[in-house]
Amino acid sequence: MKINRNYNCKDEELVVICDYILTNLQRDLPDFTAFSKQFNAEYLTDYKAKIQAMRQVIFPQNKTNELKIVTARLYENMDRLSNLIDRLEGYIKLSKDAIPISSADFGTVDLKKKIRSRDAEGVLKCLQQVNSNIEKYNEILIQQDLSADAIKEFTTIFEKIDGDNQKQYEIISNRRILTAENINTFNTIHAQIMEICEIGKILYRKSQKEKLPDYTFSYLKKKVRII
Repeated sequence: MKINRNYNCKDEELVVICDYILTNLQRDLPDFTAFSKQFNAEYLTDYKAKIQAMRQVIFPQNKTNELKIVTARLYENMDRLSNLIDRLEGYIKLSKDAIPISSADFGTVDLKKKIRSRDAEGVLKCLQQVNSNIEKYNEILIQQDLSADAIKEFTTIFEKIDGDNQKQYEIISNRRILTAENINTFNTIHAQIMEICEIGKILYRKSQKEKLPDYTFSYLKKKVRII
């Protein structure tokens, strides 16, 4: 059964808002403790632990690092492909009428656009068309000195980009599933945030109005989105 979020912001934003509230609570803990003894060092420690647990779910360090590595490798292969495409277009032009289609029809123009926009799915789709045309006009391109190694590299890069694209999707998908499985936990920490904000407003509504934004969820959410 799907569990709904009780908060109207992104999970990543909620983590940052938690940190803001933590800073404010640490500063004002004596006032909170004077209001109620439940707001003590133990309460603060428990709140910190919940934030850290939430951060590990949303930003698991091992998966975050793995995603960075995969994405960097994906972009590196796209850049390598871009250089190969420039050279291929040169050979297409040298072939003149022997290849009766333009570079655009060959598929290289759209492929370069997809590379520039870092659209892995689009790159794979366009590269399939380019590789098909390379195979079709193989002999003509070889006559213009396009090497067999270069032709093979087009296929190799397709396989590498396809593999990393699938890996990237898998990491992001698993992280999304993990986050969804922890919505109850996130709802609990959101409820704690609202509890702290409610007491903060009671404490400072009349005595220190300048502190009210520090305990206003909507204000803190806007602050996160400005950063």
